[in-house]
Amino acid sequence: MSSTAAGAAFLLRSTSATTNPLLHLSSPKSKLLRLHSSRRRRLPVPRLSLTPPDTASSNSAPSPSPPPPSATPPPPLFPNWSPPRPIWRGLSALLLAGQVFHRVLTGRIHRRNLLAQLRRVGPGSAGVSLLTAAFVGMAFTIQFVREFTRLGLHRSVGGVLALALARELTPVVTAVVAAGRVGSAFAAELGTMQVSEQTDTLRVLGAQPIDYLVVPRVLACVLALPVLTLISFALGLASSAFLADAIFGVSTSIILESARRALRPWDLISSLIKSQVFGAIIAVVSCAWGVTTHGGAKGVGESTTSAVVISLVGIFIADFALSCLFFQGAGDSLKHAMG
Repeated sequence: MSSTAAGAAFLLRSTSATTNPLLHLSSPKSKLLRLHSSRRRRLPVPRLSLTPPDTASSNSAPSPSPPPPSATPPPPLFPNWSPPRPIWRGLSALLLAGQVFHRVLTGRIHRRNLLAQLRRVGPGSAGVSLLTAAFVGMAFTIQFVREFTRLGLHRSVGGVLALALARELTPVVTAVVAAGRVGSAFAAELGTMQVSEQTDTLRVLGAQPIDYLVVPRVLACVLALPVLTLISFALGLASSAFLADAIFGVSTSIILESARRALRPWDLISSLIKSQVFGAIIAVVSCAWGVTTHGGAKGVGESTTSAVVISLVGIFIADFALSCLFFQGAGDSLKHAMG
């Protein structure tokens, strides 16, 4: 009975151990399998990375190190300073005058444009210049003839008028008229072309703006103003003689004879030289102020006004310098006029 009960208990223990999973997993072997499966399930999943791998762990060669930064230049001495506009415009006028002189010496002259500018400066300005010279001569006659007649020096009136007109009044007045009429037109035209980029178009087409625009204008003023000065001198002296004869009773023949005795060839030559210098100043300043224009229509107006003012100042300064150079030692002309 006891052996039968022990055998039944053994069978029940063995079947329960094989059929019960809980009892089966509690065995040492099942523990090892469970541990192995849990480790296999916890393996990390590889993830994609957008960053390049570390060079220390890769087999590729290391990338070269970036170059050292270049040395920064030293800051400028005056970072916020720029030269005043009149200074660099004056320097541009000097540079432009040198370029014009070089092109004239080398013969790089646009002849067709030169003829057009000569017609414009010469015949186009003759009417205003002659009218101005006539009234200046008559006004000068009124101031001198009355006083000289009271002193009994009516025979020297013609010589005084001729010397004043030839040496000073005629070249200066003609240059002032040309600066107001021709110089302002030059500055306005070139300023408009510069603002509208027409000068850049000339460069694209293969034409130099200095050869095509500046050189003909400078030569036209230099060549036309002496002719205007001679004609204005003749008309001014004639109007003075007519007014003296008509109002003050001084004969025209006396005035013309006195003028012939007082004048010397150097007086007329110096007048022509002054006119050429004045014409060069007017043309160079007007063209330089025109080609340095910026700022649209307002800039064109400012350049035109400034060009005329600077031209007039340059004319008066040059007249003083040339008068000191030409007539510093003269003083015997009126003795010959009084005969």
